[in-house]
Amino acid sequence: MGDFVKHIGFLGGTFDPIHFGHIHLGISLQEAHGLDEVIVCPTACSPLKKSLPKDGKHRLEMIRLAITEIPHWHLLDWEVKQSPPSYTIDTIRYLLKNVYHQGDVQMHLLIAEDALDNLMRWKEIQELLEIAPPLIGCRDSLRQRHDFILSSKVQAGITNTKVLEISATEIRDRLKKGLYCGHLVPAKVLDYITLHQLY
Repeated sequence: MGDFVKHIGFLGGTFDPIHFGHIHLGISLQEAHGLDEVIVCPTACSPLKKSLPKDGKHRLEMIRLAITEIPHWHLLDWEVKQSPPSYTIDTIRYLLKNVYHQGDVQMHLLIAEDALDNLMRWKEIQELLEIAPPLIGCRDSLRQRHDFILSSKVQAGITNTKVLEISATEIRDRLKKGLYCGHLVPAKVLDYITLHQLY
């Protein structure tokens, strides 16, 4: 066995629905840091969100449709199959124990800059930062806002990227009003939403 270590990005979230903001963030961080793979994992129910998302099977299928042509991106359904709420630390532990050999991979959390506001509320955050150091897509002008409260692990992962300001809440509202969303959501996902009348 050689010294090669795979670097794997973990992109978690509600994905209700998945949109170009999620995809742009993941690809930007993958390319900036030379990640070998990206795992996209929808949560069953986020402990930090009050509203319940759409059924997990629909969100899984929308993600599958959105990422199927992106090289080295994979869908993980583990959180959706667990009893809610979902905690990222538990999923990373599961991956390191059951999917990968811990010495052969380095996991990285892929998160957007706005997630930093609640990051320190995440379950067992200090251990999570150790076993899956975060990579944060962040506009350069916003970097300084958090620096005084963040650990060195977080500061080291801050990455200057273009940020697509897209909100799943905004998309759901537009869909309810019958407004065009092709500039926000992949066409295959929009077709699926229409077919199943999801929003």
